[in-house]
Amino acid sequence: MKQEKVYFSSAAGKLVGIIHHPDQRSSRCVIACHGLFSNKESDKFITLGEQYAREGFILLRFDFRGCGESAGKIEDTTITGRREDLEAALSFMRNFAPQVASSIGLLGSSMGGYISLLVAASHPMIKAVVTWATPFSFEGLRETLAKSASPQLKEDFYQDEHLYDAARFVPKVTNLLLIHGDCDETVPLAHAEKLYRSAQEPKELQVVEGADHTFSNVTLRAKATTYSLNWCKKYLLPFS
Repeated sequence: MKQEKVYFSSAAGKLVGIIHHPDQRSSRCVIACHGLFSNKESDKFITLGEQYAREGFILLRFDFRGCGESAGKIEDTTITGRREDLEAALSFMRNFAPQVASSIGLLGSSMGGYISLLVAASHPMIKAVVTWATPFSFEGLRETLAKSASPQLKEDFYQDEHLYDAARFVPKVTNLLLIHGDCDETVPLAHAEKLYRSAQEPKELQVVEGADHTFSNVTLRAKATTYSLNWCKKYLLPFS
């Protein structure tokens, strides 16, 4: 297995990613999408990259604009901007490894899961979606951030988010696995239950007992990773 740093562009400028390559040529690819204030170098995403490559998948983890090594400022984050970034990553991978074009999956954590759902709804080539700790909406985010030491998002974010309604786009997503901890202190389990009710079959909701928002417990994170891998193996087909 090897890792390769890659660069591609969206409307915001240069985006930076890491591709995890399996030992054998593969036709199965997963693009991993981090949360609001996270980045591609989180332990969770590095571990996912290694595990997926070990199981024969190509995995791309990348920094959204304003995060990690990518261009932009985190304060300028919008749903539209992150959607553009993920679509740029999708386009890049289809050109980088043409053999994966018909077997691509998305795996997103928190806001990254929301963006994954949004993009999957309009791209039929997405054959599997896995979300971890993903919100149905961002109601209350402004108030939560105001009480925290986190960067404050501009008014543009809150205006832009009103353009999106999970109840409208999630029903267009197929082959969806939702993973959520019952001790999520940031996004209550009720969000996952709403997403599940909105989605079409085949779908599955895996509630991980004791898991928090970031799946900080290594054992519980490993359980979520196994659920994710099994789902992707089922719906992302290898070379025929």
